[in-house]
Amino acid sequence: MSLYETDFVKWAEEQAALLTERRFDLLDLDNLIEEVDDLAGRHRDALQSQMQRLLVHLLKLTYTTGSRDPERARTRSARNARKEIDKLINRYPSLRNRLQHECTFSYPRAVRDAHDELSDYGDGHEPFPENCPWTLDELLDHEFWPC
Repeated sequence: MSLYETDFVKWAEEQAALLTERRFDLLDLDNLIEEVDDLAGRHRDALQSQMQRLLVHLLKLTYTTGSRDPERARTRSARNARKEIDKLINRYPSLRNRLQHECTFSYPRAVRDAHDELSDYGDGHEPFPENCPWTLDELLDHEFWPC
């Protein structure tokens, strides 16, 4: 077994030292390439997760019937998701190009999650739209509240 498989932290430290020393011929290139590619994927996943979180809470705020008691928590969570999306975009500007994709990808999952969460608490809801009812600009606007 390789060090990469048995002690990732030690492997990463060794790879960083080799890079610092410019000893490129000793690098574990196959695994290093995989890890660098995975780094970008983690940030894309974080953007997708926050977009889905935002959509879930906006759906629940907009389409819940009956009790509105948890509205403050849903609003807070939606605000936090917007802040996290802003933070990701500011730190990694190329993610801005993925926003529409992540919205389109996340919406059906958000519908399912919102339905499940409302059902778990015995709350009813109006039918959710088949497609996202909000524009990307509305979703990212910290002053926009659909309800």
